[in-house]
Amino acid sequence: MIEYGQKPEDFTILFLDMDAFFASVEQQVQPNLREKPVGVAPYIGNTGCVIAKSQQAKIYGVKTGCSVEQAKAICPQIKIVQSRPALYYFYHQQIIKILESHSPFLKILSIDEFKITLTGPDQNFKTALQMAKAIKQDITEKVGDYLTCSVGIGPNLFLAKVAAESKKPNTIAIVKLKDLASFYQGLKLTDLTGINSKMAANLKNIGIATPFAFYSKTLPQLSRFLGHLGKVWFLQLRGYEIEQAYSATKTLGHSHVLAPQFRQYYQARKVLVKLCQKVAARLRAGGFAAGGVCLTARFLENKPYHSGWQKVMKTAAFSDSQTLLSHALKLFQQIAKNKKILYLSVTTFNLTQGRGVQISLFANFEKSKAVSEALDKITDRFGAQAVFPASMSGAQSSAPDRIPFGQPRYDIKNQ
Repeated sequence: MIEYGQKPEDFTILFLDMDAFFASVEQQVQPNLREKPVGVAPYIGNTGCVIAKSQQAKIYGVKTGCSVEQAKAICPQIKIVQSRPALYYFYHQQIIKILESHSPFLKILSIDEFKITLTGPDQNFKTALQMAKAIKQDITEKVGDYLTCSVGIGPNLFLAKVAAESKKPNTIAIVKLKDLASFYQGLKLTDLTGINSKMAANLKNIGIATPFAFYSKTLPQLSRFLGHLGKVWFLQLRGYEIEQAYSATKTLGHSHVLAPQFRQYYQARKVLVKLCQKVAARLRAGGFAAGGVCLTARFLENKPYHSGWQKVMKTAAFSDSQTLLSHALKLFQQIAKNKKILYLSVTTFNLTQGRGVQISLFANFEKSKAVSEALDKITDRFGAQAVFPASMSGAQSSAPDRIPFGQPRYDIKNQ
């Protein structure tokens, strides 16, 4: 189901995207990294994954998602630094303060993306542009002189975001309804938010090779080609603000690329304990009970070392750490002990809000849940390594908090 608002108007949405945010924060606090290619990775060994890169690294062709080894091959002088989620959240909060000082109509989209709805006297070219310039100046002067952002202003979030990203970095881009045809003529399909290379190929197969061709199609044509999504694209390409009904949280999980010292079976088992502790804590924090567990592993064998393995178990409802660990260990025991484990992921599914626990299990569930909640309180006050299961000994610092995609979590702790 989709809903769309009134007829689109210019200067309705101001979208702000921090440029190379994680890497820029590292360059902000480490001046020796400025103007140099920098990659940020949760694990800085060769098998680690680059989750962010500086503008300088981008020039060399380093891509987000490549391995540290690949990044070094592309750019031998790149400096790889370990990610620091708590630091990035600190700067995220400072940016929020700046934005809230300029408008009460702020929506946080992610750790580095924000939306301001412009209304009344702000909804014109002059004042919208002045606000964008003032925000950029305040971020530079009050948050960090090495932090830049790209701002897009348009009739809806989609167009404001595309405008900002088409002119990155450190710019202000404005798109108006009367200029949409020429705006789309200057873009590639993959410049449109929501279109990756696979979807672009599919669109080309049905005769849509450019954004302008996409924009030129009628509603019946797009509906015939794309079904329900055809209407979504038809409207947002024309500046309508689309509100889609998003489903509730369906899964909760954590994953981790293991450091070399934890890739043997019994050492990896300790990391699994840590992952289960974190997942169960998030279940309880969200008021969820889970009805299933999925364990995924990847093994370090021959490059590109993506030998994969996955097992799934449906269970009675639970939210306590001990029950999750018990289920996960049953799955983990199916891994051959001679495997070198590169990656582990624990995901819970069939989530329900509240207890949802069978009566026969209720007493044991409540007892284990009470213990887990007591440990949560200790962790919240004294940190993640204050108390932990003996089976996790030696791996307490593994699987630290990471920055999630989408809406940021505010339970990040120094671990």
